[in-house]
Amino acid sequence: MTEHDRTADPHATENQNDAATANSEPVADPVDHRPENAAPETAEPDSATPVLSATPPAEPQAAPPTEPASTGAPAERIVYVPAPQPPRTRGSRGFGIGVALASSLVFTIVYALLAALFIGIGGPTALAERVQVFAQTPSFWMPVIAFTLGYVLLVVIVNRAGWWAHVLGGFLVAALVYGVFILSTVLSAQAVGATPQQLQQFLLLQVTNPLGWAAAIAAREVPIWVGGLVARHGRAAKAHNAAAREEYLRDRDEAREAGTTPAV
Repeated sequence: MTEHDRTADPHATENQNDAATANSEPVADPVDHRPENAAPETAEPDSATPVLSATPPAEPQAAPPTEPASTGAPAERIVYVPAPQPPRTRGSRGFGIGVALASSLVFTIVYALLAALFIGIGGPTALAERVQVFAQTPSFWMPVIAFTLGYVLLVVIVNRAGWWAHVLGGFLVAALVYGVFILSTVLSAQAVGATPQQLQQFLLLQVTNPLGWAAAIAAREVPIWVGGLVARHGRAAKAHNAAAREEYLRDRDEAREAGTTPAV
């Protein structure tokens, strides 16, 4: 503002002086109108300042396993098929042993009849008594035991063989029975303590004893008669074993194919 303006307007000058005087006076302190017992306000925590908490943070839980996404094609799995067990070979020994034990009774009857026949050739007088006395001597029951053991051993050896095995084996059983009969006559005559010359003469006499031939004939014929039963059972056992073997091979091949081919 110029001097001319100040001179022309004295009121404006006075107003300016009053404003300057008012600005130069001291300003009074502001009066607090809050009650005296009011609790101080708590400053809110700054969002940028980290706050410590007494509760530990929760552990992160593992996410459940997710199933693989289906590709549309079925998954392959291996199927274990138990291997079939080889069949048990069926034999004819048990049946043959039973037949051999039963045939010992047949041998005893045939041997007794042949012995009675040869004893009766010497004279029919008191035939029954003489046969009864002979049945109580070792010359009768020792050949019976020899036949039973010999034929059982033959059946065990031939097993499932044909009838021809019993026919040929009957000669061996007859020879065994005949030798046991000769030995039994030595024991019956109590010739064990005799001189070698006396024993030789006694053995030559027993070789031609018809009772010994009766025992040998019976031991020869009975295996031929009953051997057919054992041979028939042996053929049936062979057929059963062959069929079981074929079935086992077929099942084994099927199990191998099922084990090598993956199942869906």
